[in-house]
Amino acid sequence: MKEGQTKRLLEILPGLISWFIILFLFALLFINPLVLAVILIIYLIYWACKLFYMTLLLLIAHHRMSSSKNIEWFERCKLIKSDLNINDIIHIVLYPIYKEPKKLLEDSMNALKDTRYSKDRMILVLAGEERDKYSHGKLEEIKEEFKRYFKDILITIHPKDTEGEIPSKGANATYAAKKVKDYLELNGYDLKNVIISTFDADTCPDKNYFCCLTYHFLSNKKRYQTSFQPLPIYNNNIYRVPAFARVIEIGSTFCQLVESMRYEKFITFSSHSMSFKTLVDVDYWPVNLISDDSLIFWKCFLKFNGDYMTYPLEVPVYMDIAVGRNVFHTIAVQYKQKRRWAWGVENFAFIGINFINNKNIKLSVKIKRLFQLLDSHVNWATWAFIISFIMPFVLFWGKVTMKNALVFFNLSYINGTIFNIFTFIIILSIILSRQFLPPRPKDVSRLIYITFILQWLFVPIISAFLGSTPALDAQTRLMFGNYLSFYRTPKAR
Repeated sequence: MKEGQTKRLLEILPGLISWFIILFLFALLFINPLVLAVILIIYLIYWACKLFYMTLLLLIAHHRMSSSKNIEWFERCKLIKSDLNINDIIHIVLYPIYKEPKKLLEDSMNALKDTRYSKDRMILVLAGEERDKYSHGKLEEIKEEFKRYFKDILITIHPKDTEGEIPSKGANATYAAKKVKDYLELNGYDLKNVIISTFDADTCPDKNYFCCLTYHFLSNKKRYQTSFQPLPIYNNNIYRVPAFARVIEIGSTFCQLVESMRYEKFITFSSHSMSFKTLVDVDYWPVNLISDDSLIFWKCFLKFNGDYMTYPLEVPVYMDIAVGRNVFHTIAVQYKQKRRWAWGVENFAFIGINFINNKNIKLSVKIKRLFQLLDSHVNWATWAFIISFIMPFVLFWGKVTMKNALVFFNLSYINGTIFNIFTFIIILSIILSRQFLPPRPKDVSRLIYITFILQWLFVPIISAFLGSTPALDAQTRLMFGNYLSFYRTPKAR
């Protein structure tokens, strides 16, 4: 089979499996509801175990992050025994920018300058786009405003309509990083001592972010085979967005907390950091694919024949909740953002093809990694349909047609147990989410804290209509070769 045919097969497979599961279960509802009830009992037991496991990981990850707040990371950097020391390290902080408001960028720059790391070891890169005709002037103004705080500020403008590229964050970041490489070599810097952090335009790093990052880079014997992933907390504009949007993004934060404890499958997401030398060695981020933040991990994984990992940092970065002009536009924005995240399913074909061509990675590792990726995306695309739509149909059917069937009684009982577990998790989420809230603006009433509790009533609706739909949409588009274009999430406050 030719490589192009193999790639198309791998692109079709996730969507094909997801649709088969959904349609097969719906068909069983009419063909043999008893068999379907048994399948759903097994599925619910699986979900009960999974919810318990994920809740445990959430609590451990939350404790890990909370207990590190008082750590003096800068002091640790100075005391650590390593072949490098803190004065050797240069930080490149890269912001790919496209049409974001100047005020938003200034907020990000202010957070960056307020970090507790030496700014004379930090170079800021503002990567604009030629497609934005106001980009250069806006970035020059920001450079003039903040240049005294950093060692240097570089401005790059990514040319539009470059052959072999798609309009995307990855293409912009790659163009900027190549310019940074020229700058570093011209000024005599050793690329081995340079850490690059690529941040979304709204990313505000925690005050301890760069000290914590530097410590782990210095202490890691495989620093060039490791990416460093902060926890993204979506709370920059949390007091200014609709309640349902808050719930969605708090859920995203909790998902990242859980994933950070699963070291064997943890990969880079959104804003992240890594060795600049490694970035150069793997030829930067992909310029013709959308999922640049996760694909850079897989490029490194392939470069080092499977000996590459992502380390979850103990400190967070703070980002915006995606919001539109009004409630209905916010729903559309949230949907498109989640569909773009779900487009990470394109990684399955990318690594599948490269695993075939790479003979140095163990077969067991290839199978495990491919299965993990396929399993996570298929689960994402199917769970909400099964729980929110198929399950109620089956329970209703059982009450109407087979009132005395024991299997339907057991299904109803287990479903009720799952509901009780889910209620407990929501109460736990309410408690944990309070610790992610920034100080309340003076012009916002204290009554908003009531809505922060009531907002969790949206969870069943959100789960039903936004839980799996964006993922199934993305997989279906990929299955039919209707490739998604890069969606730039609006940044507005």
